Amino acid sequence: MGEPIGGSYLTPRFEHARVADAMRHGVLTCPADASLRDAARTMATHHVHATVVTDPTDGSPVGILSDSALIDALLRPGAENRPLEEVMERPLEMISSDEPLIVAVEHMRQHATGHLIVRDAQSGRPIGMLSTLDLAGILAWGEA
Repeated sequence: MGEPIGGSYLTPRFEHARVADAMRHGVLTCPADASLRDAARTMATHHVHATVVTDPTDGSPVGILSDSALIDALLRPGAENRPLEEVMERPLEMISSDEPLIVAVEHMRQHATGHLIVRDAQSGRPIGMLSTLDLAGILAWGEA
């Protein structure tokens, strides 16, 4: 095994980090009337473990299709053609980009989720996602 890669001076230590430091910018979405197969294609194409499910009429977020919801849905007959509105997780768990990262961890644990939608601290609009993998990155490489 090679030498471990060190931390970055651009990444804060976990105890100093805010959600904005760890989140992935941008939100992948699928409309609630899309099929599970369509959402799976989006997730696989972008190598993500969750996609935000939106209202087909106005695009507002209404739920999330996470990897665990996908697995649960696959155990039902005819899963690939089911609309996301039947298999998505609710309520939609969100957190502000300016919250300390530890608050996000507590929120994830309390709501038993591995993904949070991040909303802009000023506008309240969804701007990204925070996953357990993002938390691991800050823990592993945070140096500042």
